[in-house]
Amino acid sequence: MGVIRNGININLIKLFSYIDKNGKTQNIETYYGQKWNELKTDNNILNSIFKMVDDGDNTVQPKELNLLNRILLYIDSLNKESANNQILEDAELEKFAQQLQSGEVNIEQFTKTNSEGNWSEGLDRVISTISLSSTRIGDTSNSEKLKLKNELIEIGKEQGFTIEEVESGKDDWIEDTSIKRADGMVYVPYHSDPEYKIKSVQSTFISELGNKSKEGGTRVAARGSSFHINIQNSEKFYGTSYLEGGNVLNTISKNGQPSAIVGEGSIGASLDVMRLENTPENVEKVKNQIAEDLNIKRENLTFIPQYDFHIDMLYRPLHNGEIAVPDFDEAIKILKENNIESMDNEKKEELISKLESLKNETQSIRAEAEDNLRASGYKLIKIPCFTADSKSGTNFMNGVGGTSEKTGQTFYITNKSEYPELQEYIEPYWKKAGVDKVYFVSTTNDLKRMGGIDCLTQEK
Repeated sequence: MGVIRNGININLIKLFSYIDKNGKTQNIETYYGQKWNELKTDNNILNSIFKMVDDGDNTVQPKELNLLNRILLYIDSLNKESANNQILEDAELEKFAQQLQSGEVNIEQFTKTNSEGNWSEGLDRVISTISLSSTRIGDTSNSEKLKLKNELIEIGKEQGFTIEEVESGKDDWIEDTSIKRADGMVYVPYHSDPEYKIKSVQSTFISELGNKSKEGGTRVAARGSSFHINIQNSEKFYGTSYLEGGNVLNTISKNGQPSAIVGEGSIGASLDVMRLENTPENVEKVKNQIAEDLNIKRENLTFIPQYDFHIDMLYRPLHNGEIAVPDFDEAIKILKENNIESMDNEKKEELISKLESLKNETQSIRAEAEDNLRASGYKLIKIPCFTADSKSGTNFMNGVGGTSEKTGQTFYITNKSEYPELQEYIEPYWKKAGVDKVYFVSTTNDLKRMGGIDCLTQEK
C-alpha cells in the first residue's frame, strides 16, 4: 500500500492507531516528504503534537518522525489497562496534554536517546538472553528445530543466559529483522511493514576497484516480514536507508568507539529504496545516511565488497578491534593433510576443488575487503573457511560470540558440520582467536537455506 506522489508510488509509514470521535480505530500513516499540515486527524491533541515535532519547514523528515514515534510510545504507556497496545486512547492523549500544560513533561526530553548498551556483536559483549523465532520454537514437528532449542538451553545453563521466543510472523531469520543502534534504540527500515510489501530491488553495487557485490538483500521487506513485531517493548528508530541485520556487523573499534562493518550490497539496496541514481554523490549520501541510521560516526563505518548474500556468513567480530576473515588456503591444507573419515575421497576432492575455485574467483573481492578493514584499524584474524557456497553444509564463520557473566569465559556458538571431524580441526583456530569455549549446534537444514545460527538469533 502506498500513495502516488509526482507519479511515484511511495510506501506509507504506519505509526500508531487512535480512537476517533466515532469510537472507531484509525491508523496514523505518513511518508517522508509529506507536509505536516496534511497529516490531520479529528483529535486536536494529536494534531498539536504533529505541529510540535515540525522544525518549521512543514515537511516530514526522519528525525522528526523518530521524535514523534518516541512521544507516541510514551503516550501509549499512560493508561495502565491498555498500555503499549499501539492504540492511542482519549484518556492517554488527555493525560499527556495535562502533563504538558503542568510542565511535568516537555518535548525536549523526548529528543534524548538511550545509553549505548551492549552494542558490539563480538566476544566482549555480555549475553543474558538469546532469542529465537516463536515459529521455530513452536514447531515441535521438526526434530532439528527442537534439537537446536534444547542445545541452546543447555549452553545457556552453562554460560548463564536464557532462551526466549519472539513473535516473528513467517520468518525464522530474526537477525535480519532488526538492528541495534549505538544509542540503544532499534533501527527499523520504514520500507518494511507486514501490510505494505515492497518489490525486490536490483541492489548490485560496484566498488571503486570494480568488484561487484552480491545483493545485500531486501528479502525481509519484499516478503512483508515485519521488523516491528520483533521488537519487545523497545523504542523504534525509523531509518531512511535499507539494511538487514545479516549485512551489518556491529563492532567496537580498537579505541573503544561504536563502529560497524556493512556489506556494499546494502549501498545498492539503499540507493534503490531511496530512489537515488547510482552516482558518486548519491553513494556518499547513502553512506552518510547509514551512519546516521546506526547512530555512529561516519569515520567508524567500514564498507566491504561481498560475494555472498550477507557478510555474516563469512566475517565475524572477535575482541574489540578484531575481525575474523575467511582463509581458504588453510582449509584446503587441512583437507589435504588429514584423513576425514566421514568424507570419502571423492567428496574430499570435490570440496577441495570447490574451495580452490572460490578462492580464485573471490580473490580480488576478499583482498579489497581486507584492505578496507585494515584501513579502518581492524586486526584481521584468519579462520579456515570450508564454506564452498551459500548453501554449504559447513559454515563455522556464522556464529554467536560473547562473554559469560556467570563463568567469565568467552564463548562462540557456531554450526555443526556435515563432516563432524572438521569441528575438531576448526576449534583450535577459534581458541587461538580468543575464544575459551566453542559450541556446535544443529542447523543443517538452515545452512541449506543460506543461513546459520547467527541468522536465527538475536541477543541481549
